Amino acid sequence: MSIRARRTPQKLRKLLVIDDDSKLLASYRDLLMPYGFEVLTAIDGEQAIPLVEQNPDILLVILDLAMPKMDGRQWLRWLRARQQDMPVVVISAYKLDPADLDLKPSVVLEKPFHVAELLDIVGLFCGLGIPAAELTT
Repeated sequence: MSIRARRTPQKLRKLLVIDDDSKLLASYRDLLMPYGFEVLTAIDGEQAIPLVEQNPDILLVILDLAMPKMDGRQWLRWLRARQQDMPVVVISAYKLDPADLDLKPSVVLEKPFHVAELLDIVGLFCGLGIPAAELTT
């Protein structure tokens, strides 16, 4: 009988991206999955609520403000009433007032932004390893 070390499967770290642009949702997923993230997506705040309720282990939310139905501000108020400490990156094409209480506490990233800026923020909150594809080359 031989004894072998059992490899425990690496648990993917969860991120939630809320944006009404489906192409953008796919690009966030393509960008972040190689870094070991499971990227949950919702096209508006209403769709995001059950995702948060069913996934208490979400590490970070990337949130667009301008969306139909339940917009980013409404969703952020819903989230803050339940979880004060979940990090949120607010994405906006508009200049936002840093003193805007609706957005506190969160990090604001204005469009257009560089992918490196987003990766820096994700790395800051979640840790960012080397993409798996680079490990095998």
